[in-house]
Amino acid sequence: MNSALKSHYSAAELSALQVEGLPTSKGKLIAKAERECWSFVETKGKGGTRREYSPPAEVLAAIRAQAAKKVAALSAPVLPIQREEQLPLIETEAQALKADARRGVLQALEMLMQRSGYPMKKAAAVLIDMARVGAANEQLVGMLKMARDERGRKSEDGLPSVRSVQRFVEYERAGMLAPKKRERDMSVPAWAPFFLGYYQRPEKPTVEHAYREFIKDWAQAQPGTEIPSVWQVRRFLAKVGNVSREIGRMGEHELKTLRPFIRRGFENLLPGDIYSADGHTFDAEVQHPLHGRPFRPEITTMVDIATRKAVGWSVGLAESAFAVLDALRDAAMKAGIPAVFYVDNGSGYKNEMMLDVATGFMARLGIEMVNSLPYNSQARGVIEKLHQTIWINAAKSLPGYIGWDMDREAKLATFKLSRKAIAQDQKTAAMPLMAWARFVAFCEERVAEYNDRPHRSLPKITDPATGRRRNMTPNEKWALHVAQGFEAHRVTDDEARPLFRPQMLRTVRRCEIELLGNRYFARPLEEFHGEQLRVGYDIHDPHIVWVYDDEGRFLCTAELDANKRDYMPKSVIDRAREKRATGREKRLEAKLVEVREELHGTPALEHSDTVTIPGFMSINREQLAQRARELQAMEVVAEPVVSKLAAQETATPAKEAAAWGVPSTPEARWAEWKRLNAMTEEDIDSEKARKWRHTYQATAEFRTYQRKSA
Repeated sequence: MNSALKSHYSAAELSALQVEGLPTSKGKLIAKAERECWSFVETKGKGGTRREYSPPAEVLAAIRAQAAKKVAALSAPVLPIQREEQLPLIETEAQALKADARRGVLQALEMLMQRSGYPMKKAAAVLIDMARVGAANEQLVGMLKMARDERGRKSEDGLPSVRSVQRFVEYERAGMLAPKKRERDMSVPAWAPFFLGYYQRPEKPTVEHAYREFIKDWAQAQPGTEIPSVWQVRRFLAKVGNVSREIGRMGEHELKTLRPFIRRGFENLLPGDIYSADGHTFDAEVQHPLHGRPFRPEITTMVDIATRKAVGWSVGLAESAFAVLDALRDAAMKAGIPAVFYVDNGSGYKNEMMLDVATGFMARLGIEMVNSLPYNSQARGVIEKLHQTIWINAAKSLPGYIGWDMDREAKLATFKLSRKAIAQDQKTAAMPLMAWARFVAFCEERVAEYNDRPHRSLPKITDPATGRRRNMTPNEKWALHVAQGFEAHRVTDDEARPLFRPQMLRTVRRCEIELLGNRYFARPLEEFHGEQLRVGYDIHDPHIVWVYDDEGRFLCTAELDANKRDYMPKSVIDRAREKRATGREKRLEAKLVEVREELHGTPALEHSDTVTIPGFMSINREQLAQRARELQAMEVVAEPVVSKLAAQETATPAKEAAAWGVPSTPEARWAEWKRLNAMTEEDIDSEKARKWRHTYQATAEFRTYQRKSA
């Protein structure tokens, strides 16, 4: 409604004003106006003619008073902030200073013209002469020197000419008081894309190397065109943006370190809202828990994003889903179950045991797993920084540290010392590496120290002991949330046992369930034949599994080979160790065969018609055939002699058997085994040869030659 005061109002306008003493409905107001004989005028509108009334004086006074109250109640209008906008031509500070100096010179020129009555040219000459002889103040002289265009002819005193001052007036009228700045030629030469194909490569070649490769092909690709110099190439690269220049030389992962990023705030998060986890290969060697040899363990850590507290951790022989499960169990029992589990795309997280909709831990615990984008470790900077703070610094405090930043000579000395202890008797040798049990306790101590140390991303408080300002520790931040009413959903030890058992869907066949290579039996499963049930198992105990229906209702327990005997059970951990040991054994066997072949290998014989034995004889094919014919003739004559010799050999089998020995080379042993294998037990006279034929089959050398001959 228009708030301006008028002399005549329509019935609708008067009722809308809600003036005290007037009706608030249109009909009643018309009745009051006709009853009190208010004067009116008829006006034409879209709907026809209507009456506009002239209220009495007391009604008009009430309308004015009401309008005054509304105006007084309104706040003062908020004026837009006036900012000095830079002229489009002013791009640099030097241009702005020259524009201000010229503006000051023109003000002094105008003032001189007004007081002296000189024309512009005369006044400009007088102004410059006064500055030259020292009659002008220092500020005016400085403005004249600053206003001078350096592109013109140089003057000895640095003052502009009269014509230059007159141009200042023309510049001001045209709105171009700031001098123009010479810009770079940003056009892209025709050879530039061709050169970038040699420069923007993952090998990161230097400009010189890329230029040499470029000029070899540029003349052939564009014959008759001018070849740019290396300095032209360098000037072009200087014009390219720092990030665009590195495209192709750096991958997407590296380029993210140069591009803009988003900082994530965690002020509104509560403890347990988001847990982040990641695995880290420890940068120091410790003793293996099984054989005591040096190795680098894998540590999985979980951190609460809201408080930066390390809520759970696990240490194992390698990164796996079981290590992640153990760290999650530790966090759930100490700090509570999280709402979001923020991890990378590693196999320890993206697997059926974690993500299966029926048996996965995320579904059973009610956790939502969020995976970061590939090659985007910056998004999980909290857990990446925690590795540096806890584990890398912890590794540097141990004698077995072998990080990338360690001195090479010191690293080699540590390596030799630990391997020397392995070669000696470990009971008497001093092992410089930390034992496994002590290392686990060491990790626990480091995590506790981290949670009690001030964290720079947390708010600051006054230290009650020193009275100084410092950042809160993760434990203090967690305790603050607890004091404000936060309560974590922790898991007790009794709940953790069934809750953190991995589950798989398996089909029941005649009361049997096959799981991880083992077979489990329970008679109560008889009526579930052919159905698919959920089976929970303990990764450390293979003797029993727990069977649930599709709704999670416990049915029974099934025992390992309960309907079979004389079976050696193997747990998941034992199977993994055996598989790992078998793989290492095969790799070592292949390496051993390669070393022996390099040492004892014999070159292939070349084809020749003449066989020469140095120092003994030389015979060709014809001579060899003649020798064979002579031997055949001798065999006919020597048959009685041979029979006699055979009888002698039969009489002395023990003497011949004792003469048999194991060949000295791998090739000879393999050939001897094939010869003996083609014979029966009765044909082999030597007992030693018969035993060797069986024992040789169990050696790695035999398996190697057997694979080659297959």
